[in-house]
Amino acid sequence: MLDVFLDYFKKLAKSRLFPVTLIYLVLFGIIVNRLFVLQIVEGPEISVKSEAKSAKQRDIKSTRGNIYDRKGVLLATNKLSYSVVMEDISVSNEEYNSILDRLVKLIEKNGDTLDTEFYIKLNAEGGFEFTVQGNSLTRFLKNAYAYVLEDGALTEEQRNATAGEVFEFLKKGTNSGVTRMFGISDDYSDEEALKIMSIRFALFCNYPKYLQVTIASEVSDRTVAAIKENRAELQGVDVQQQASRIYEDSLYFSHILGYTGLISADELEKYEDKGYNTTDVLGKSGLEKVYEEYLSGTKGVETVTISSSGRVTEVKQTTDPIAGSDLYLTIDANLQKNVYLLLEKEITDILLSCIVPTMSYGSKGTNASEITIPVYEVYNALINNNIIDVNAFDAPDATSLEQSTKVKYDTALKDIDRKYNEILALDSTTTNDKAGDMKDFLDYFYSVLLEKKILLKDSIPENDGAYHSYTNNDISLSSFLQSALANNWINLSVLGIGSEYYSAEELYQKLIDYTKNLLKEDNKFQKMIYRNLIFSYKLSGTEICLLLFDQDVLEYNESDIDRLKNGSISAYKFITDKIRQLDITPGMLALEPCSGSVILTDPNTGDVLAMVTYPSYDNNLFANKIDSKYFNRLLNDGSYPLLNRAVSTRIAPGSTFKMVTAVAALEEGVTSPSEKILDLGIFDKIDRPAKCHIYPGSHGSVNIVDALKVSCNYFFYEMGWRLSIDGTGKYNSNLGLSKLEKYATLFGLNETSGVELDELSPRFSTLDAVRSSIGQGSGDYTPAQLSRYVTTLANRGTCYNLTLLDKIKDKDGTVILDNSATVDHDLTNVSSSTWDAVWDGMYSVANAYGGSVYTDFSNFDVKIAGKTGTSQISTTHANNALFVSFAPYEAPQISATVVIANGYTSHNAADLCKDIYSLYFGKADAQTLLNGEAETGSKGGALE
Repeated sequence: MLDVFLDYFKKLAKSRLFPVTLIYLVLFGIIVNRLFVLQIVEGPEISVKSEAKSAKQRDIKSTRGNIYDRKGVLLATNKLSYSVVMEDISVSNEEYNSILDRLVKLIEKNGDTLDTEFYIKLNAEGGFEFTVQGNSLTRFLKNAYAYVLEDGALTEEQRNATAGEVFEFLKKGTNSGVTRMFGISDDYSDEEALKIMSIRFALFCNYPKYLQVTIASEVSDRTVAAIKENRAELQGVDVQQQASRIYEDSLYFSHILGYTGLISADELEKYEDKGYNTTDVLGKSGLEKVYEEYLSGTKGVETVTISSSGRVTEVKQTTDPIAGSDLYLTIDANLQKNVYLLLEKEITDILLSCIVPTMSYGSKGTNASEITIPVYEVYNALINNNIIDVNAFDAPDATSLEQSTKVKYDTALKDIDRKYNEILALDSTTTNDKAGDMKDFLDYFYSVLLEKKILLKDSIPENDGAYHSYTNNDISLSSFLQSALANNWINLSVLGIGSEYYSAEELYQKLIDYTKNLLKEDNKFQKMIYRNLIFSYKLSGTEICLLLFDQDVLEYNESDIDRLKNGSISAYKFITDKIRQLDITPGMLALEPCSGSVILTDPNTGDVLAMVTYPSYDNNLFANKIDSKYFNRLLNDGSYPLLNRAVSTRIAPGSTFKMVTAVAALEEGVTSPSEKILDLGIFDKIDRPAKCHIYPGSHGSVNIVDALKVSCNYFFYEMGWRLSIDGTGKYNSNLGLSKLEKYATLFGLNETSGVELDELSPRFSTLDAVRSSIGQGSGDYTPAQLSRYVTTLANRGTCYNLTLLDKIKDKDGTVILDNSATVDHDLTNVSSSTWDAVWDGMYSVANAYGGSVYTDFSNFDVKIAGKTGTSQISTTHANNALFVSFAPYEAPQISATVVIANGYTSHNAADLCKDIYSLYFGKADAQTLLNGEAETGSKGGALE
């Protein structure tokens, strides 16, 4: 073809038209070359035939379906709001970035934030780091290096690129000398460049190119007005009205409902074949995620005319979208809300009963039943759990008290720095255990060396003498670190060691100085200093209480402030009053106890009537886009409010497991309902003898009903032993465990509960059968799984897969899915005499004199059946409190499972359960129950 062209050109050169033709050819060449360069440099697809147009179909978003409770109370719906959207544009990088910088500043000036998801951020030290890892990071890197990938695969260098290297490549990376990426000028700060880059990257990954990307959602009217006023300078930018998700009474339902958000790259890979694209919102967690297919609806379609450069020139609507279907849950919204409040009150009562105005920790370290909480731990918790923001002490508008508190901190920091210098001196022989009030600071210094991979733990031989001497407190940290340097166990690259020579002493000092500088910016280290100030009485309880007013944690109250200042009310009295009034909640303090869960079911249907987790969070601040400040606060909250405790925590069942053992013993024929066994206090038929919780007392001779009534460990130890006797008459723990597991499986304790949420799998005990028979082995279960178990007990043998969903209706009100809990299996082979014995035992727990919670329920109008459970953790943490039950005993309508982590004793769980039954059966209204006086005595107790 080239030969033909040259021959034609030679002939043309002899023609009179050659000069004119040559001019046209040159001009044509310039134009083609310019377009080609634009295509290479700027990225967007550009065609020479710019007048060519084509018709494409574009989605019209549907309205998401609502979510209601079982009675039609609205829980989740939509509101119209404005979003800033943008389509890709054909301009130079310089102009593109200028437009985006202007757009970002305009959005943020009016108090709004960007939605664009980007996986690189600036850390506290001003460096770059990835926000994802694993497959998500690999996918991000593939997108980032898309222009330079060979055969779609990352090179080793690309796969191992740092966040800073990826940032620089996207900023102005090149390939064969030709700029391929975003050409972001160094005139922009790193923070500004990241924001520009996040939008460029979203548009870069967006496909097809004519789709609009949401830059910011739920923006204010001020932002809308500003966008419209500056439209001429914001090419490709528009404002659209979109539906945003809102949740009613969000605090009470967030763990069940979940929230929605813009689709991520990982999610797009999963949902792309279902018609989703980069601009779609979908359910991120909870039922919003589980029922995405029903809630999302069907998109409409509009026909758009696309220019050859991929831009929209005309829009014509063709098909309307179909709104999503509505979910109706089995949950009773009013019951759910009031149970949450009652749970919070019970946890508050327990906490208040344990707070003392001294430095005493009670029985901590000896036994768990009488642990107390010094009020100084409460003061410290307000700082440690970020209720008081220590960063505000440096703010220009800091109050005089905030400033003086910061001065105390700075003084303490200098003192600790001085002590570090002394204890970490080259010739120091002070071991950590002999360092006095610096022990914790030395331990933390060492932990930072490990965490930051300055000290290379994997390089230290397991049998190294210096390492073992340090861990045994035989040598100082100084001596050990000098040994680590000598043995090349220190990562010198992080210390900025180049080719210059340093002596061993100089290297050691560089290591110490570098680590101390890290500590000064370390949040946990800062809080250690504040704790030290509080426990050394240098930062008083009164000052802590006044800081709550300064930082608007408490509403300004001149009378309270004056009383604190003049000493007419003690800090102890003030703070406990605020806890009692729930101005300061257990969730805010994150002390023990601070959490719990309650699950209520209808045992006749398997419907979940309430599934409560405390503490909770506001999913409105997650819906549509996440409020990053709020999200980070929750991530650093020691009470873990994001955790759905009903399905995402496992807990040892304690004595609530004894009904499984009772059924197993009766059905396997190792005992009878009438047999009595003498409680000897210590069960010594096994290598590690086990004690009854009443030891050195005794329950006397008890049958299986009485054993359940008083929760006699000895009786059930004997059952575990008997179930373990093999054909030769020898004890075989594994045999006993297999029999216990068989009957636990009958009650559904071998799998998840059936509720339509992600749930942890149960773990059956692998420890000895004797201890496992009382629920104190290694087995643990989610509260939802325990709820399924007690539901099966309440209906005498129908094991349901529990459900949260009642039905689904389309927008015309037609039921398209009428749901009910499925029956997993029936316990048809369990004899009626076994059921009678177990039911009688559970009835006696609450209604017979001497029953575990007889004093709680003896005068209660509704007869209930229940079982206590107090599971051990350690001698330094309060026991977990459990109570499983159903009512009325004669014809059960409801089952209740109550779990209070670190709730001291099952009596506390039973107290709460009584209030719940009072509410459910109309014996008292919620306000009366919530206004009840808080407990003033100890709510601790013995293990049951």
